[in-house]
Formats: sequence, C-alpha cells, structure tokens
Amino acid sequence: MMRAWLLVVLLACGARGAPPEAWGTADYVAAGVPDPGHAWSNAELVKAGTAITAAADGHEDRLPRYRGARSGAVFARLIEAPADDATRPVALRLGEQLARYQTLNDVQKRYLHGLATPSREQIELAGALLHESVTMMALVDPFLATFSADDPSLETRRNGLATFRRGSADLLYGAVMVADDRRPPTEDRVAMLRHVAETIGPLWPALPVPRRDEIRAYLVKLSEATTGALHDVAAQAVQATDQARVP
Repeated sequence: MMRAWLLVVLLACGARGAPPEAWGTADYVAAGVPDPGHAWSNAELVKAGTAITAAADGHEDRLPRYRGARSGAVFARLIEAPADDATRPVALRLGEQLARYQTLNDVQKRYLHGLATPSREQIELAGALLHESVTMMALVDPFLATFSADDPSLETRRNGLATFRRGSADLLYGAVMVADDRRPPTEDRVAMLRHVAETIGPLWPALPVPRRDEIRAYLVKLSEATTGALHDVAAQAVQATDQARVP
C-alpha cells in the first residue's frame, strides 16, 4: 500500500494569493476531463486528475477552484465521494480506492506552489483524502481475510497496511496543524477541523498508539485555546476519539 502524505501546506512559501481561473468547464472537457454534469466513476476521477495535472503544468491558473465561478463544478466533482457497491469483490474496490487516493494526492500537490497560507482547495482536497482513508481502512481487513495464513505475500501486505496507518496518522496531525494556523480565514480553519472531526473516529482504532496520544493532546490544546466554531469542532473531534473503540 502507498503511504499517505503528510500535509506540507504549512511549509509553502511566497506571498501571493491563488491565481485567477483561466478555464471554464468546456476547457476542461476539451483537455480530457469528463463532463462534471454527471457524477464521476472512479475511472473518470482518475482520468480527470490526470488531465488536470497535465494541463496545470506551468499554468497554475488552469487549476479548478473551490466554488469558483468558472471551474467550481469541476472541483466539486474532484472531491465528491463515490457510492461504494459492497456487492463487488473487495480486491477490486480497494484497488479503485487506492487509485482514487493517489489521484487526489497528485492533484493536491499542484496547489502547493507559491502560496503563503493553505488555500481552500488544499484544505478540501486534504479533507477528501481523509475521507478516502476511512473508506480504504474499512476495506483492508476484509481484503486481508481473502488470503490464507500461509500466503507468502501476506507479510508484505501487512507491512503496507502499517505504513498506510502511519501515513493516515500523519495526515490527521497535519490537518490539525492547518486548523491551528492563524493565517487562513477562520472559516477555512473550521472546514479543515470539521473534516478531522468527521473522520477521526473511524480512523482512530487503526492509528499507532503514540501518534493517537499526540493527535488527541493537540486537539485538546486547540479546543482550550479557541472559541466559537473552532472550539466546538475541536471538542467534537476530541469526543470522537473518546467514543472510538480501540483494540
């Protein structure tokens, strides 16, 4: 399994804001992005991500923007979670989720260049990655159960799972760092923390214990140091960790 990437938006340098929207829906479709007028399949999401990263090479203004007047529909499809058909083979479903995760991760990296603060696009893509992590984590145990105990590939797969768990913990911790950063607008910080609160419960049992302690302590500190919506959502995240069933 691939390692989940730690959010590095706090390390971005520069002082300018996001570039304007150069493209509208028709431009994206012409470049190979599926029409956002319908929900995308996993294959269409991968196709869209590939087309967008290629189009944005040297042209950051071609990146779709969160709720953008011209490109908002494309961005909304990027972060939209697909319906999971539980009747399909678990190996197929997990493979599709991995491809989806990798695509979103690749697209997110395109937004890192030259920004002084995390953008709303980075925050929403990080949130999508957290939600994808929840879906994949739920598929892992059923997938491993399809292998016999003496399968020679089982140890490698378990090692991959351990790597993914560590990466998911890094992603959560990085998301809390973004919520703790005073540079983005408060509404963006709340949005990041809301993604944490929505996903931390399902992810909690799979995280390494030392990292769990660090994340919870950070959330408690953030809830005590903030007021209003930030405090409320941080408290919800702490409560989710308390309610999660851990081994």
